[in-house]
Amino acid sequence: MTRTGERAVKSLRTPTWIARIEASDGQVLGAGVLLARDRVLTAAHVVRPGPRYVVRLVGVPGAVAATVRADEHVPDHDDGLGGRSGDLALLRLAEPLPAEHATRLYRLATAHGPVSMYGFPDGHDEGRWHDATLLAARGRDSRVQLRPVTTGELAAPGFSGGGVVDHATDRVIGIVLSVDRGPGSVFTHMSPTETIISHLPQVADWSDGAEAVDPRLRTGTPGRAGRLDIDFATELAGWFRGEGWPVLVTVVPARGDRAFTLERAVTLADRELRTHRNTSAYHHDPPETVPPAGAHDLALDIKGLTAAQVTDRIAERLGLRDDPRPERLGALRVPLAAVLVGVDQAAEPDALLGLLDRLARQGARLLLVFRRRSERGKQAAESLVRRPLHDRWSRLHAELDRIVDELGPGLDRLRDGVLPGPATRQLVEQAEAGVRRTRMLRSWVAHSPEREREPGRADLLFTFEDAADRRRQRLEQAIGVLDARLRRREELLGRVGAEWPLCRARAAAHGDRVMEAYRLYEHALSLLRHTPCDLERAEAAVERFVDFCSAPAPSTPAGPTEPAAPAAPGASRKESAP
Repeated sequence: MTRTGERAVKSLRTPTWIARIEASDGQVLGAGVLLARDRVLTAAHVVRPGPRYVVRLVGVPGAVAATVRADEHVPDHDDGLGGRSGDLALLRLAEPLPAEHATRLYRLATAHGPVSMYGFPDGHDEGRWHDATLLAARGRDSRVQLRPVTTGELAAPGFSGGGVVDHATDRVIGIVLSVDRGPGSVFTHMSPTETIISHLPQVADWSDGAEAVDPRLRTGTPGRAGRLDIDFATELAGWFRGEGWPVLVTVVPARGDRAFTLERAVTLADRELRTHRNTSAYHHDPPETVPPAGAHDLALDIKGLTAAQVTDRIAERLGLRDDPRPERLGALRVPLAAVLVGVDQAAEPDALLGLLDRLARQGARLLLVFRRRSERGKQAAESLVRRPLHDRWSRLHAELDRIVDELGPGLDRLRDGVLPGPATRQLVEQAEAGVRRTRMLRSWVAHSPEREREPGRADLLFTFEDAADRRRQRLEQAIGVLDARLRRREELLGRVGAEWPLCRARAAAHGDRVMEAYRLYEHALSLLRHTPCDLERAEAAVERFVDFCSAPAPSTPAGPTEPAAPAAPGASRKESAP
């Protein structure tokens, strides 16, 4: 994609699956995606059941009439959980178009990286490409935010319903729905393929890509196969929301209430499987047991699978082609979120645990389910949860010690030598306040009860780590600023010391100028030696002294000269020690 919005596709032409949707009077309403010879996918707010529309394919002569059936029109609506849902529609063409013009949607797991979208903003009836980056928000409304690469590429209304193309796979992974119109907003919303299928199941016939949830881990019909384990469901929903330690190791037998609870959570957390039908079946359940949509990338029963096969399945869901090595799985901008069931029944348990350890160190969120209690499960919990969690708390304590015992005193020593400048005074004050708050935090961490360090409360650790990191950075910045000011003070002292002998010799030949020079010299020197040094005042005094010495002497009548000024500086007043 060039900066003007024109995408450099391999074919060097705009794909013919891009549809422009018009009203009967020719007004451009939005965009769409030709999925079959007689079907165009678009946003529901672009069209409605009843009227006849006109569909034109980019680069294809002619136009086709189209209508929308009520059962293929899903208006934008509240999902009952505080989010938005729907806004999808299928247009039926009066005459089928050549199949070679159509494309297929592609299921892609964690949204990440650059994409392009095609639309028809005002003044561009021929259409244009815009660049954006998927933000991978796992929201309960099943939508994903897109941030434009430039402010000029924020999607306008003419982009509604337009296809979104992932650069890594060159596949259509969803359609544009709407644009945030709040003050300063820079986001566009996209409905990904799996959400589209959840509202319009027939679209699955025109979609490719691996499904997120293994069929063996899905709930069946809304009729329950077991009772909900409230505590376990709440724990699972918290993990799906991104709470607590990123790796959760648990034991779930193949049958029973815990198995039902796990399957329910995995199903509701998937964009494609989460429908109004199954969410309605659980509307009496406590809200804290309901996970957000799109909360995982993959839920897989790995019984009998090798580590390489698990890697391949993960890579397939992430859209990694040709080279699914484990190290590539950590190169994503957004970490993997995976549910792996039957870890103790894998074909290569040791190799699998090695893969899981690597993924965890790369930032993946992993829900690891063992079918029975075993030493291997204890080993996984120790190596992936307890030990790294303990190490993180230890590193936090060491960081707090460094802030309080090293960086704080270092800032104080510099602060005793020089005052911060007007532009950096607030920074230094914030750094000093950060040391005081860190001292209290260190005391709390040292004396907090052990339950505060449990995996489920790891958000507390992450909050403390973020605070410590901000305070450390602010301290280092403040120390750097004050250190630079002290070095500048030393430079000015050297400049004044070097200038004085020359200035004294020149001034001695011009009568009373020698006393004025000495007065300016003495004033600059006293400001530089006073601690903490006000560098701005001292620098101004130095400049006045140097400027006086450099200026040509005024012509004066001949007369007796004043006695020479003392050679040794500072003899006339007591000064602070440097």
